This record gives sequence, structure tokens and C-alpha cells, in this order.
Amino acid sequence: MDDEITPLEQAQGILGEHFENYIIVVAGEPHECEIEYNNSFAALGLLNTAHKIISDGLIPTSDENDVDIAWDDELDDDEYS
Repeated sequence: MDDEITPLEQAQGILGEHFENYIIVVAGEPHECEIEYNNSFAALGLLNTAHKIISDGLIPTSDENDVDIAWDDELDDDEYS
């Protein structure tokens, strides 16, 4: 049996020392992933929160970036001739 610690096991050890709960999701190959966590209920909450944060970053839902354009309907056409 190989006694070498994998990077995933190393990450688990470090995160377990510093955080109350953690979840690690890694993809070594396309369409595959490995998942490690220390608490299944906390893992679900962390995943849901992360999903919301990432989705909001990709597709912002806030109105902060909305721009209102006020068109002046009474512009004289001669100004642009």
C-alpha cells in the first residue's frame, strides 16, 4: 500500500485544522470530480451559498449596473445636418 499523502488528503488536513467545516471539490479529469467534506449538512449549505455567489458573479441580478438613458425627443434635426 502506498503511504504517500495525496494533495486532496493534504488539503483536508490543512482545512480541518483551520476551519470548522469545509468542502473540497476537484476535477482531475473532464466530467469527473472528487468531493471531500467533514459535515454533510454544512457541505450542503456551503455548496448552496457558493452556487449563489458564483451565479451572481456570472449573471449579476442587482440593479447597481443598470443605466437609464434619457432621450430628448425634441432634438432639432438641423443639429445633425
